[in-house]
Amino acid sequence: MRSRRSSRRSAPGVTLVEAALGAALLGSLLVTILIGAARLQRQAARAERRIDALRVADRLLEGWWADPETFPRRSSGRHQDAWTWRTDVRPYEAARALGGEIIVLEVYPAGADGGDPAARVEIFLPKKETHAARSDTR
Repeated sequence: MRSRRSSRRSAPGVTLVEAALGAALLGSLLVTILIGAARLQRQAARAERRIDALRVADRLLEGWWADPETFPRRSSGRHQDAWTWRTDVRPYEAARALGGEIIVLEVYPAGADGGDPAARVEIFLPKKETHAARSDTR
């Protein structure tokens, strides 16, 4: 005959090992969630910085496009103390064949030493004669 004590040992319950495994599983889940949230926050900050840089590029281009003769071809400068910009000419034969040139505008956060620009825009800029001829036909 079995004693009452042995039947109590087989009663359902949580052992220390099961409790430790459950805590480890919950901890792993929490760490995964926190890592995902941190990545999402970095991506959102990067996207916001890129949007701001594109707004700066848009403002610069708006002012420069008003007078293509003064459009900076190989130049650099600052915008509102938070951004720096740089322009350069790209030697594309197709652009020359169309009577223009490609100007590349790159916008960086102020203080960024090299690295990838926050925004990069390539602009087809008609040469003086082409731009003047286009204005006359309007």
